[in-house]
Amino acid sequence: MNGFAEARVKVKQGWLQGYTAGRVKIFKGIPYAAPPVGERRFRKPQDPGRWRGVRRAVEYSAAAIQQVMENPEDVSNVHGVPQMLAPSQYEEDCLYLNVWTPANTAQDKLPVFIWVHGGGLVAGSGVECVCDGEGLAGRKDMVVVTINYRLGFFGFFAHPDLTEEGDGTSGNYAFYDIRKACLWVKENIEAFGGDPERITVAGQSGGAVAVGVLHASPLMKGIIQRVSIESGPIFWGFMKPSSRQEMEEKGKRFLEAIRCDSIEELRKRDAWELFDAYQEICRDPMYFTYCVDGQFLPDKYEKILESGRFNDFDVMIGSCAQEILPGGEEGIPVELYEKKIAELFPDAVERMKIWYPAASAWEARKQWSTIASDLMLMGSVRLAELCHQYGRKAYVWLMNKENETEMGHRTGSPHCAEMPYVFGRVDKGERNPFLDYRWVKQDYDFMELIQNYWYHFSECGNPHSQGAPEWRAYERNFDVCILGNDPHMLSQKEQEKYAYYYGRLRSGEVFPAKEMMRKGLDCGGVERGKA
Repeated sequence: MNGFAEARVKVKQGWLQGYTAGRVKIFKGIPYAAPPVGERRFRKPQDPGRWRGVRRAVEYSAAAIQQVMENPEDVSNVHGVPQMLAPSQYEEDCLYLNVWTPANTAQDKLPVFIWVHGGGLVAGSGVECVCDGEGLAGRKDMVVVTINYRLGFFGFFAHPDLTEEGDGTSGNYAFYDIRKACLWVKENIEAFGGDPERITVAGQSGGAVAVGVLHASPLMKGIIQRVSIESGPIFWGFMKPSSRQEMEEKGKRFLEAIRCDSIEELRKRDAWELFDAYQEICRDPMYFTYCVDGQFLPDKYEKILESGRFNDFDVMIGSCAQEILPGGEEGIPVELYEKKIAELFPDAVERMKIWYPAASAWEARKQWSTIASDLMLMGSVRLAELCHQYGRKAYVWLMNKENETEMGHRTGSPHCAEMPYVFGRVDKGERNPFLDYRWVKQDYDFMELIQNYWYHFSECGNPHSQGAPEWRAYERNFDVCILGNDPHMLSQKEQEKYAYYYGRLRSGEVFPAKEMMRKGLDCGGVERGKA
């Protein structure tokens, strides 16, 4: 049986039948691990089962358990997905992936791009419309893969008894899921016309945090070649790992709260009843989160990076120019804006006013967002600096492309802004990647620019290509590529403010953007960036 042209392929587990859309062959709902249910709950993922005959791979499989609202008009998670409108249901049995391939034959050996969705490690999925791979695979010769992985409680629960049965570790199951997906891709992607020696793993926001952990983990050595970290640097970032001991203590308290006597009993309880109890008792979707578990993440992230113990992957990392929007629609009073600048940056008040001028409430709102986002960029700069120090390649970007509307220019380039362009989601991206926005020429031009960069990075580890605007590898201070309508490397003049921030952060000061998000402003607070 052979029929690559008809979207029929054979993987290690058996035959798959996908479907075609234009030049792209699409395969959905492929199991990359055994269902993590029953005795496999709170364990590392195990191999998927085999099947005989031809498995239909034409519909998405379930996404991971997470908060699902009854009202389809409600935005139900930190990623902004109206989940009742998602093209799949939500179940504990969720370890599936999807493949889009433009290959003409199984021997094409195209570069592979694996997408790790965002959502703060508590929400989202690889079946969301925003990461549909057809718009990328259909325009560039690369195989696109999206994955689901365990989230929140089921992805990060830890307990001393689990640590005992797990050879000294528990928690971080989500990261083991992602690793398992990467192993499946490495073993099977040739059947789809992909190259197992040119695998890039990319993630945005919470997914970027996960990809940052992959970059640091010794368990990823030899599996992939490159990582793309989008709006989620761990260095001086917003999502830092806890200790395993802290997660274990939380696990003990949770079992006491639900009157559960053992892990064995916990594995027998209904998944959704457990999740509902978790939400009611803990009241924080990130109560269980990732930790320094001693194995997947063997040490504090910063120590691994600063000692050069990270993987020899090519790195592309960056964020958007206005990640976090403060206040309400009315903006921020200029007087309050200037007061906050004086409080947070007392040694640079006049310079801050020059770097971030604001004459109106709307301008103050945008500039406050820009300050926090520029601080976020410093985590990317620090990672790139360490890559260069230890002889590895890194490329840093800052996206300032705005929607070509009055509202777009008022609000700037927000969290997730690159996603519609990377995935070729034409006419999407009004303040978040899900909403409609009528593209104009600048948007089509920017899609071509950014897809070329992402493709060439996946293809050879260098986003730059002949005829494209220059994007240098990070070698000198603040070698950052500005991605927008005028792409360019950061000028000396533009670098001045970053040198100021970098000096403060390197001296050990508390990350000011954290304070901006946690304390907020008197005019209604600063939104936490959706992770």
